[in-house]
Amino acid sequence: MREAAPGTFTGGTAMQVAERIWAIDLGFQGWDRVVYAYLMAAPDELALIETGPTSTLPALRAGIEVAGFDPAQLTKIFVSHIHLDHSGGAGAIVREQPDVQVFVHPVGAPHLIDPARLVSSAGRLYGERMDALWGEVVPVPQDRVVPLADGETLEAAGHVLSVLFSPGHASHHVAFWEPELGAVFTGDVAGVRMPSSGYVLPPAPPPDLAPDDWAISTERLRQAGPRRLYLTHGGPFDDVSEHLEQLMPNLARVEEICRAAMLDGATDEEVTALIQTHTEERIGTAASADPGIVQRYGWASPSFLSALGFRRLLSRRGEIPRQDRPAR
Repeated sequence: MREAAPGTFTGGTAMQVAERIWAIDLGFQGWDRVVYAYLMAAPDELALIETGPTSTLPALRAGIEVAGFDPAQLTKIFVSHIHLDHSGGAGAIVREQPDVQVFVHPVGAPHLIDPARLVSSAGRLYGERMDALWGEVVPVPQDRVVPLADGETLEAAGHVLSVLFSPGHASHHVAFWEPELGAVFTGDVAGVRMPSSGYVLPPAPPPDLAPDDWAISTERLRQAGPRRLYLTHGGPFDDVSEHLEQLMPNLARVEEICRAAMLDGATDEEVTALIQTHTEERIGTAASADPGIVQRYGWASPSFLSALGFRRLLSRRGEIPRQDRPAR
């Protein structure tokens, strides 16, 4: 299964999760809880952590209005990284609201300013599904992009965010620590998890999956001492210690599955099937309580992307032969 089936949820809901913070469900591909943007609100300013893709911007704007605010008050966007499910809508927002600033890791900044390579890479993975998944990917003007520095603090609609560089899922990944709330907005560095399940799934796409870096980033999250994790894929979780303790062992187990299969000559399609089976086994009985949970995990972290991510990682390490042609 390369992609989960679409659902019927249209998104545009807003759930208050802390003082002056709302989780906006973007209804990605018709499923709730798969992609969230987080809205921070002050009386005269709005800030977002994550935008979702351009395809979900109507739901984003609707969610801001449901929370009781005018989207025109948005002034700042903070993105965890440049993958299209996290930042793909930034350029379209800035095109309509030219005063908005977009804060991003300095390695990711050039790809927001000129997304041609990003779009080309995604196009090779998704083909004719590109527009339906992500919508238009619009460049962000250079003077609207603000490169972040590790450890710096920034004001965001009455909140203070500390920047935590957190590579592993992507080399340019950033998490945002809000010390007053004891909360970390994790992007993908804390994995994917649906509320009805205890399984923390580490999404492992190409091109720069780095488990050793990810382990360091996980420890950095732990050392911050958060009381709550705000996942882009799945929402807020308070069992922080138990959640983070799963992350690296779960990633290591999928790596073992991929290594064994690839050394045995398995195709990417076969490895994808093995990852999918493993995911469904780990979800376990939660599927009976939440019939759509397999689809939600599938949209948040497609198994075929993890197969490609580990293929590239293990090839780069020299643990498996390099392919003569790009993986499909």
